[in-house]
Amino acid sequence: MEKINYLKREDNTQKVYLTENTISITPLLEEEYEYVYNSMKDEQFILKSEECNLFKELVFDNKVIGFCSYDFSREFMTAAINNVYILPEFRGHKLFIQELEKTMKEHNKPSIMEPTRFIIELLIKYGYAKKINETIVASAIELIVPGEHVIANKEIESEEELSTHFYDLNICAPIHLLDMNQGLIAYSLPLNDDIIRYDCIEKRSKLDDDYFNEIKELFLKKDEEILGILVELEEKLPLKEFTLEEVIGNDDELSPYIETLIDDAHVTHSKALEIKEQIKEEYEAGMIFNESLLIRLAYLFNIPEEPTLITHDETCPYCEMPIDKHDKYCHYCGINLNYNLIETEKVLINSIHQYNKNNTDEDIRYIAYKFLKMIYEKIDFEYAVFMCENNFNINFKVLKKYLNENNYIKDKIITEEGIEFLNSHPLHYYEKYKMDIIDYTKFEDYFWNNSDLSGEEICLKFLDQYDDEYSNEIKEEIKRNI
Repeated sequence: MEKINYLKREDNTQKVYLTENTISITPLLEEEYEYVYNSMKDEQFILKSEECNLFKELVFDNKVIGFCSYDFSREFMTAAINNVYILPEFRGHKLFIQELEKTMKEHNKPSIMEPTRFIIELLIKYGYAKKINETIVASAIELIVPGEHVIANKEIESEEELSTHFYDLNICAPIHLLDMNQGLIAYSLPLNDDIIRYDCIEKRSKLDDDYFNEIKELFLKKDEEILGILVELEEKLPLKEFTLEEVIGNDDELSPYIETLIDDAHVTHSKALEIKEQIKEEYEAGMIFNESLLIRLAYLFNIPEEPTLITHDETCPYCEMPIDKHDKYCHYCGINLNYNLIETEKVLINSIHQYNKNNTDEDIRYIAYKFLKMIYEKIDFEYAVFMCENNFNINFKVLKKYLNENNYIKDKIITEEGIEFLNSHPLHYYEKYKMDIIDYTKFEDYFWNNSDLSGEEICLKFLDQYDDEYSNEIKEEIKRNI
């Protein structure tokens, strides 16, 4: 047997490749890890994905003996494992599980792209998955299948990514009940490793309606038991627990996550401040968990215009994306799915103004701005209504009357007058010129009392009463925009 010249790593330190673009895995392996690449060829191991943006060496006894690759979000610290390979002679040392746990402790709960049966067996062995019966497995780790690799027992209209917590050991595939009434079950195409190790092609050739009906009946009869298994499994995950301050920053600063987004030109500073305030309100209201803070941040920075996955039985009431019964929170928008308004409304914070019978025009304009801003940013209309009613203690009928009288909204869509209102509101200028060191209430009062002037003129006159470096910088910025 040819002697292998292993790459050495002092203190078992992993070398990590991370990029915002993509890493071509095969060329990297050929150039830097030839002995790993040759072993893969000998085993006829086929990469599930040829690209990643995070590549990590797997190191044992100070030697590089494999790798793990991810689809990784630097902003939101979420990771989907898309390939893992360990040299045969080094298997059995818990290296994959250790990498999985390290990812959970450092970042967030990872998912696994198209897991092989061997990977699922490891999850079962180390307590991250459990058999429901002899063939069906529940996994605490989310299993992902790209849309082009998803098939079903019945015709499905669209090609959608499969996200599930269930796996069928017999056919070697993640499975998911898309529609319980129709008995519609989606599963993945076979993987090369499963064809070689477990002869799954032969087993799939015997699939019929009875097979899928048995799966449907299993989920119907053991619904509560399955839910309990998943909850128990997920509670044991060694997840990193983020604090609100870690995710959005303190009173005076934005978090590194948000600063990264601003630096990368993914979002404006004023938008970041709005999202920071929204997440704070939702968190204190009990609408977000610590473990879903980063998911919520990701969602608010990139809200899809419409649901991207539609062929699912159960969906989130806030974003209409797929959910499972056991989910504590939506894994797309981050909202607490057990949010109970009656129990938590006592801790809902009111924003700067509360609206009641004696409210001034300034108050209703502030609330209208907040509401229209959410609609303009394509936040779900009913959710925007919900947020305004609870955060501002206002009946939406009152706000709707004001919006209709001024023609700011029509058929749940913001009008040109509504956009003009947004762009002329004091909060627009306050956020545009990053005036967060200034007391907003005083600025708003001054703004409305001098509404005969342009917005920039009002800002400059208001700031003239301050003589400090920060205020002078804001004034210079305003003058450059006039």
